[in-house]
Amino acid sequence: MGLWKNLKYVLSDECNGLLRLLVDHYNRRTEKNEKSIREILVKVQQTLDTQEVLDNNMSDSYQELRENKEAAAKISAQCESVFSQCETIVSQISDMETSAAERGQEIEQLIGQEFEKQKEELKKGNQMLAARIREVYAYLEAVNEPDPDAPKVSDLLERIDVLEKKNAEYEKRLETMGAELAEAKQAYDTADRGYQEEKRKVFHLSKKLTQANDKIDDLLVRMKDRSLEDMLQRDEINSPFVITQNKEKYSISAGNIQVMVTRFANTVVLDQFFEQVPDHDPYKKMYNRYQKDIRSTARQFTPKSELEDVLRAFVGVVQEDLLNRMVEAVYRRMKSGKADFEEKLLAALNQYLEAIGFYCRDELRVGEICQEKDLDDMECVQDNRTTGKEQGEIIEIEIYPYYINYIDKFGKRKKLHTKGMMTVIA
Repeated sequence: MGLWKNLKYVLSDECNGLLRLLVDHYNRRTEKNEKSIREILVKVQQTLDTQEVLDNNMSDSYQELRENKEAAAKISAQCESVFSQCETIVSQISDMETSAAERGQEIEQLIGQEFEKQKEELKKGNQMLAARIREVYAYLEAVNEPDPDAPKVSDLLERIDVLEKKNAEYEKRLETMGAELAEAKQAYDTADRGYQEEKRKVFHLSKKLTQANDKIDDLLVRMKDRSLEDMLQRDEINSPFVITQNKEKYSISAGNIQVMVTRFANTVVLDQFFEQVPDHDPYKKMYNRYQKDIRSTARQFTPKSELEDVLRAFVGVVQEDLLNRMVEAVYRRMKSGKADFEEKLLAALNQYLEAIGFYCRDELRVGEICQEKDLDDMECVQDNRTTGKEQGEIIEIEIYPYYINYIDKFGKRKKLHTKGMMTVIA
């Protein structure tokens, strides 16, 4: 404030001086000092403007000072409030320190009590552990005591020596048996080579025999004076379609499934027969189909398969491809009276079926009355065109039922059969 007052006084003095100078110049005005008068007027005007500005600033400064004083009063009140709060907080902190000291003493007491408790429990646990260790030591001492009934080490060593001597003897025997086996294998190889050579010779001889049989058959055809139909209808014991050698044989069992599969797949007899038959021959087409089906069936099973499943599958192929097709065609052809080729084919078929293990049920007779039990393995075709014969009489047997024996996995003897076909009087 003093500064503003001093400035105001300076400006007033300056303004008064300028006014006196102006009056002086005006009284003594001349053409020369009119310019000075104008300059003094300008300065007087500037001084007045400055003084006005200063007055305005002084007014603003007084207003600002008044506002600052009010703000300072408010701040002073706030500071007193803050000082009061600080004193309260300091008092609370002092109370908290006193409370903390008391709480610390309580915690120290609790910790001491808990430590004593843990110490007592640990002492009890150590005592129990010491007792348990003593028991274990006692048990180990009892276990480590020598067994009076245990064999002596010397006896065991003597026994080991005896066993080693026996093993040495067995090794010598095995070496001797191995040498004998090698000699036997060499002899077998020599015999097998001889057998293969003889087999080739037999094959060439069989070709010559076949040619000779063809010539003999031509001669026999000329000499036959009986019809083949009479031959087919005679006693079935002598029928070329009946095979009976395997009735009492049980060569197939659950333990030799692979052997049985090999039997069905071994078609060497039929292969040799059809070797010289042209491919367009209907019998050869039937046989090719049978070969394909039997080999496909053989690939479906393993040695671990169930015997009944394997055998039933093979019997089904024989029924469908050999009996229902080939054997029935052979029968019809032989019945017509022109069957030189079919007689040879039937002989080959019978040889193959016998090698597998099949045989025919030969209780059936043409001219006898069909029984109800016969329908178990025979399909019956009724004929009402024949007169003068008894109802149910068998007048024709196209296909006999073929049986095969086997022993199941429980050792029980069983049979499987194909379906035959016959014609009876209605």
